[in-house]
Amino acid sequence: MQGLARVAAAGMMRTWAAISMQGSVTVPQPSDTPQAHSPGLDSDRILLLGSGPAAGWGVRSHDLALPGSLARALSTRTRRGADVALIASSIGLIASAQVQLRSTDLRRVDAVVILLGVGDALHLTAQHTWQLHLTRLLNFLERHTNDSVYIYVQGIQPIRALPIFDSLGGSIADRHARSLNAITERVCLSMRRCVFVPEPEKAFVAPSGLYDSTDYRHWAEFLAEKMFGRLNVMPRAFFPVSLGSTQAPQRPVPIRGEGTGQIERGRDARLNHIVALAQQSFGTASALFAVRDRASVHIRSIAGPSLCGPAWNDSISAIVVRARGVVVVPDTLADRRLRRKSYVIGAPYMRFYAGFPIESASGERIGTLGVFDPKPRPDSGIDAVLLRQLALMVQEEMNASGDVTR
Repeated sequence: MQGLARVAAAGMMRTWAAISMQGSVTVPQPSDTPQAHSPGLDSDRILLLGSGPAAGWGVRSHDLALPGSLARALSTRTRRGADVALIASSIGLIASAQVQLRSTDLRRVDAVVILLGVGDALHLTAQHTWQLHLTRLLNFLERHTNDSVYIYVQGIQPIRALPIFDSLGGSIADRHARSLNAITERVCLSMRRCVFVPEPEKAFVAPSGLYDSTDYRHWAEFLAEKMFGRLNVMPRAFFPVSLGSTQAPQRPVPIRGEGTGQIERGRDARLNHIVALAQQSFGTASALFAVRDRASVHIRSIAGPSLCGPAWNDSISAIVVRARGVVVVPDTLADRRLRRKSYVIGAPYMRFYAGFPIESASGERIGTLGVFDPKPRPDSGIDAVLLRQLALMVQEEMNASGDVTR
């Protein structure tokens, strides 16, 4: 009987929610592209997946709503740029969330923020249904994002705090939201890279009953405070190697890699400081940024002893490009894929290597940022997140200036 009663109650709640939502027709909502940017070097790329107020209720621009507010709040803390993209609907349900991500390249994001649950609380989504779809969504995100990406799941905010739901129905939805939040916290605890963010004690809504830019700013500050510690691997405002301090050879002739688009040479000098920073940060003899040039490896920038560009299929870069994230080889002589390579048994006698893939603006993997040394070292001492961030700096520099074009 309880099951039948819940189904009947859910039907009435859906009807009530639909009638209440008619009152939101006159509420301002953004009509521009659902994304925002805060300027700065090496921008963090954040994906928001949300519903309810996350869609931007009360303001006309996403720059004034959560995307713009979060971009600015993160930049203030990280001293880097931030690109925030939003996928949201007014009353989206957890069951359809994964479908909304199908066209999104999740390999290119640095953090995911999930702001779902308003619709499920209003529709009295069954607890087992919520747990099933939430678990599937988080597993999907963990499989399709890089290993250093964290997924933040914020608890459902109080429903009755929203004026259009401030009634008995809102109280019922609030009670259900609390039960869904308890499930969400347990699911997040069971996942390796998921962080549950409890709903704040005070709802982000103005006394006037409508969200405004101030409310979104407070909301963004709340989220940014939870996120920036994991994003802020190292300050970007200072580089120990001055920009352009190393002169790179000028190569005015463009080359074309297989399926990678055109790579314009002659702009390597601005990449040298990042490669040198990688060498210094990891204390290795060498660091290099290499891209695929037809069937061989072309070294775009190098710090320390170099190696002759091997055939692409014979290179360690080919291994890195095929991997999902950071590749660390503590001792190449102990790795059957590499122990007979010419650059291992001969100059530069590469015994240790760590690398991260570099992507073009279209998402194709075209090369690597790597650090290597003639002495083996344990992989436990390698800061994989730092190497990834340095690789993204190279990637941003290239793509921002159009070094790689279709």
